Amino acid sequence: MTSPSSVLTPPAPARTRDPLVDGLRTVALVRVLLWHALAWAWLSWVFPAMPVMFFLAGSLLATSLDRGGWARTALRRARRLLVPFWVFGAAVLVTTALTARRSGEELALGDAWRWALPLLPPVGAEGQQGWLTSHLWYVSDYLWLVALAPVVVRCARRPVLASVVACAGLALLELGPRAGLPTPVGALRTGVGDALCYGLFAVLGAAWAGARALPGRAVLAAVAVTGVGGALALTTVVPLDRGSLNSSWLLLALAALGWLAALGLVEGPLRRWSARGGAVLRGVTARAVTIYLWHPAAIVLTRTAVDEVRPPGGAWTAVPLVVTGSVVLTAVAVLAVGWVEDVAGGRPPRWWPVRGARPARPALLLPAALGPVTAGCLALSVAFAGGPSPSLLAIPGPSDRSALEQSAFDAVADPDVVLPTREAPLAELPADVLQQALDDWVARTDGIDAASVGVASGAERWDAVWEGTSSVALGTGLPAGEPVLAASLTKGVTAALVLQEATRGTIDLDAPVPDLDGVPPGVQVTPRQLLHHAGGLPQYTQTPGFDPDRVWSPVDLVALAVQAPPLFAPGEQVSYSNSGFLWLGLLLEQVTGQPYADLVADRVAGPLGLTTMTVEQREVPGWVGFSSGGVVASPGDLARWQGALFSSDLVLTPQARAELVDLQPLGNGLGVWPSCPCGTDPDGTRWAMGWGQSVNAGGAFALPAEHVAVMGYLQPEGDRALEVAPDLATTLAGVLPGRVGGA
Repeated sequence: MTSPSSVLTPPAPARTRDPLVDGLRTVALVRVLLWHALAWAWLSWVFPAMPVMFFLAGSLLATSLDRGGWARTALRRARRLLVPFWVFGAAVLVTTALTARRSGEELALGDAWRWALPLLPPVGAEGQQGWLTSHLWYVSDYLWLVALAPVVVRCARRPVLASVVACAGLALLELGPRAGLPTPVGALRTGVGDALCYGLFAVLGAAWAGARALPGRAVLAAVAVTGVGGALALTTVVPLDRGSLNSSWLLLALAALGWLAALGLVEGPLRRWSARGGAVLRGVTARAVTIYLWHPAAIVLTRTAVDEVRPPGGAWTAVPLVVTGSVVLTAVAVLAVGWVEDVAGGRPPRWWPVRGARPARPALLLPAALGPVTAGCLALSVAFAGGPSPSLLAIPGPSDRSALEQSAFDAVADPDVVLPTREAPLAELPADVLQQALDDWVARTDGIDAASVGVASGAERWDAVWEGTSSVALGTGLPAGEPVLAASLTKGVTAALVLQEATRGTIDLDAPVPDLDGVPPGVQVTPRQLLHHAGGLPQYTQTPGFDPDRVWSPVDLVALAVQAPPLFAPGEQVSYSNSGFLWLGLLLEQVTGQPYADLVADRVAGPLGLTTMTVEQREVPGWVGFSSGGVVASPGDLARWQGALFSSDLVLTPQARAELVDLQPLGNGLGVWPSCPCGTDPDGTRWAMGWGQSVNAGGAFALPAEHVAVMGYLQPEGDRALEVAPDLATTLAGVLPGRVGGA
């Protein structure tokens, strides 16, 4: 059997620069930038950038080991990576501090030691600089590759065996949970997956560096077809997040093997093309570390600027503007701090590393770096202050704290192209299929130990309900069907009750909220603005006089918020506000003469048969649930409620429901949040795939076109649970029968 590692002609002799390395690395960096800027799922299938990066790293590392031994090679490689990384890290930490100061939040640095020696990737708070750190896993993986270089070279002596073992390990890692086999979870699973997938390509690169024989074209073609075809075929077994190949190590490895074989078929033209690239390709590969580290900052700044200046409906301008701006700002970073790579490599610093270029004058280096970097830190702190807008992310997820910018709705023009539908609600839900999907999801999702979920389908009362639970860690099991705190899902209940009263004529959505007992008068804000989180009220926890150790009443907390300086004039923008929804609860009690808990029982739980839904009455220091976060119900009842809210006339009239989900003008509904894909119809009407909200312990989402709603309660609570809740909903909805059309 011929080695799959030998898919390209061996590199040129040790002391001759191989232009093919420059060409492949340049293409890989371009693909990485495009993916991070646009995140089109199909891009993940076009040229496997990170496997190629590790392939080239393994090749160059093996060549260096032949020249100078492991200790010398490890020291030089680590220095060439870490010095530029430290400069980048300093800029990120400055951005983090500035962002925290602007938003009034506590400074979040994560594990600070990782910025000194990133054997584990440094990851900070998403709202302060998270998008600038999510790509740094590559830095950590590369350092481990350097540390384990002797093992990599040893494995490269038998590349076929290494390929078989790695692919078998990845298959066990991803498919093992389906067969009930024990597999790693959490951070250990991530480490094992990275080691097997990217370690394989480092091994193949090392084997390529020392290859002496090549397979024939027939073998290359067979590997290409088998690799890519196998990855495509396995998509029916291994679910991919939004169709992205990057969500599966196994499929990525197979597709990358196929790609490398395909490159081997055109190795001659590729090398000639790379040779013609000359100084440009050599310069890009010599600044590869700078480009990789700084390009996310360029993307964030560009997308922020595009969102500000692009007119509504200007979707056709978004892609070229984002790509062009990201490339230009990355080039600015290369000119400003790229010379640090020369210093780290022991070379004279140059603005652009080409033969014959004069070294830069040392007196100019620091001033030339400090200006752009300082300006960039200030601009990034503005972009991140208060949490990154979903439009900064290439594929906006469900917006649980921020309204979606116009760019989110420009992303897709026709909902029929993207939105899967079902012809009718499901009469019953397949418990075995859902349980298997839940078990698989919990097993493969890092940072989640247990989940209790409810899935509902229906047209009116949503009576087809399934509740299940799954756990991967001993002692973290969650009983299925037991009531959980709905937290901010309560806001959808409050919004429905306010809209019911608006239909009755007792509340005018667009007139100032009337004076309420205990609430200081003088603030002119409407119920509609409060429902949109656009009232300008600060969170009560951020107001002067708030004591987290005191037991508060709703009226006292609203009084604190009303007396505090407003965040902005009502109606101008969105800032998530528990204070505003407490005020709405007080308004409901005044106009109806009933306690909020009775309104929930009489108007929501009773008509829909939600037997577990109540409002929590216990007193907790520093927190009041009430109409902002006090509803309690089982995951199944919360899923039924979420589905009925967006489709049932038992809750709202069609006219009131249309107001609930109207995304004009602020990009969110009335107490509910859209989940993308999103778009704009030809008549200017915005639409969204689904509705719901993420909360600290998961979230609930309704997919009206699919007649399905999902609620997930996850452990441990926190940012990770909030982040992955939409993926859980999509996964469980996707395994149900009866879907037609589709994404």
